[in-house]
Parts: sequence; C-alpha cells; structure tokens
Amino acid sequence: MLPSPKPWPMLVGLLLIPQTTLAVTAEPTLPEFPTPIPPSSLPTAYPNSLTAQNPTLDLQIRNTLSHYPLAIDGKNFSALSLVFTQDVVANYSAPLGVLTGLASLMSTLETSLAPVRTQHALSTEVIEILEGESTARSLTYVTATHFGMGAYYGQAVYAYAQYQDDWVRSCCPHEWRIKTRNQVYMGPLIGNLSVFT
Repeated sequence: MLPSPKPWPMLVGLLLIPQTTLAVTAEPTLPEFPTPIPPSSLPTAYPNSLTAQNPTLDLQIRNTLSHYPLAIDGKNFSALSLVFTQDVVANYSAPLGVLTGLASLMSTLETSLAPVRTQHALSTEVIEILEGESTARSLTYVTATHFGMGAYYGQAVYAYAQYQDDWVRSCCPHEWRIKTRNQVYMGPLIGNLSVFT
C-alpha cells in the first residue's frame, strides 16, 4: 500500500495544480480502473516484456508515448489526441482524482501548466504486448522539470514519477493510444512550488 499523499498542492500529469483553483466533479459511475502496481511488485509485474515481442508494435508504442512530452512541453495540448483515446480515464490523484475523457484531460493540463515552461524526460520503460496484439501495458519513469517564469525565472520544481499505462490498438490505420493511466509518485516534489502561482 502506498502512503497517503501529503496535503500539498498536487502534481498532475507532472503539473502542479494549486488546490484553491480546482473544481472536481464526481462521476456517478466510472469504468473499471486498474489499481496502481506497488513499487515492490514492478520487477515481476510485466512478465511478457522479458520474452520476444513484435518489435514493430513495441516501437510504435514507444514513439506514441514520446509525443506526450512533445505535446506538454510544446504547450500543444490538442496533440494529446495522438497519445490518448477519446474516452481515456486517467488517475492523477487528489485533488483531481480520476479524469474521464480527452477533453477534460487536455483542459486540465493546459490550465495547470500556464504559469511554467516544462521539460518531461522519459527514461526506464517496460512494454508488454498482450495476447492478440491489440492491447498492451507499459511502465515509464518520468522526470519533469517545471521552470518558473516572470518573478520566478531561474527557479524550478522537479518531479519524479512513473506512468502505468494501458494501451489499445485501433484498426485502419493501426495506431496505439493510452486508454487508462495511473500516475505514481516516486518521491516528493523538489523546488519552489511558488513557480505555479
């Protein structure tokens, strides 16, 4: 079991959202959502990733995921449609909880990133293509740097997390998109949180 989050403003998609600016509405029912995999279980949680997989599909998923930081860091939030399904469900923790739908995800990330510039660096990655080659799971470590602007120029906040993503493959053209995401923090935020004001 992961420890409860501290009562700080939360980092969302590796973006800080001050608690005073959020209005969270609860959905009456949500689709079945995977529980985050605890860190101690990660080494054995993706057994198919240790066997030979279709290298073309693996590369398609890696390249699709690489468009997430390009969209976020370039502040081109409509480009998130290259990464997520229209009906994506993403668990970004309190205060946002579970976000449902691409439009909600794009709007939330755009609003929260307005005061900063960012660099999201993806590193350790495991991809598991599942039976039938139409679904997959991935785990990706991310380090996100949030650079202050204006009065906070030269200051930053650093975040360390992982994305636990479930993927679906569409047909004609064959494209991979994230259907569900769990963001799991690996440590505290480091830096001056005022860069988000």
